[in-house]
Amino acid sequence: MKKLIMVAGSAALMANVAIADNHEEAEDMVGRMYIEYVKPEMRSDYESVISDWNDCIAEADSEMHWHVYRPETGDLGRYAYSIGDRTWADFDKETPELDACYQEFKERYYASVYKVHGSFDIYMDEHSHHVDDDVDRPIAMVTVFDLDDPRAFLENVKKYTEAAGENEWKDPYYFYSGIGGEGATGLYVVSPVENFSDFDGDNGFWKMLSDHFGEEEFEKMREQDRAAINSYYTDIWKRDDELSSSHD
Repeated sequence: MKKLIMVAGSAALMANVAIADNHEEAEDMVGRMYIEYVKPEMRSDYESVISDWNDCIAEADSEMHWHVYRPETGDLGRYAYSIGDRTWADFDKETPELDACYQEFKERYYASVYKVHGSFDIYMDEHSHHVDDDVDRPIAMVTVFDLDDPRAFLENVKKYTEAAGENEWKDPYYFYSGIGGEGATGLYVVSPVENFSDFDGDNGFWKMLSDHFGEEEFEKMREQDRAAINSYYTDIWKRDDELSSSHD
């Protein structure tokens, strides 16, 4: 496993789609995500080897940055690693220095984990909402969807995002489509916040949409959403700054 990483959530996931000029289509922005499951008795060993590995990566590529998250919900033995803002072509590049770091630490690394799940995660710009006055948001609520009708669901999400922009909605959210085989997250949305207190109360998002579209039309859209969603689940993750490296 090469340590090219991308996680669920934070301002670090803000991906600006690359457009050469107004006549060219935007390139897909792709991230590499690994969810790593650590043996209960090996947690300190895992963090030690990851810290040493990170030092090697930073020396091999001073421009590379990554974010590491710990779960606040679900299986607490997981860690998530993230690096984004790449095109598919970037994964074709040779990385001998980074490969050397992997070879140096792989035995210690694999001794501390019992399962690793990797994926490529494609950023969905038209379905994601940015804010101009963004701040550092180290906590991420991540909701994963199992959809019976992805097209209907995403058509509505795109309309909601357009409404959020028109109404200068203050809270960002980012949609991704994961490619990871069996057990992959599929479609998910990252909602980053600055503090846990930001989760308090109703933030008014649905009311904003109801006012924007009109109550009757919005209720029809919500019925379409409910019909399109088979199931969903939500996790909360918090960034581990000691294991992360950011140039933000």
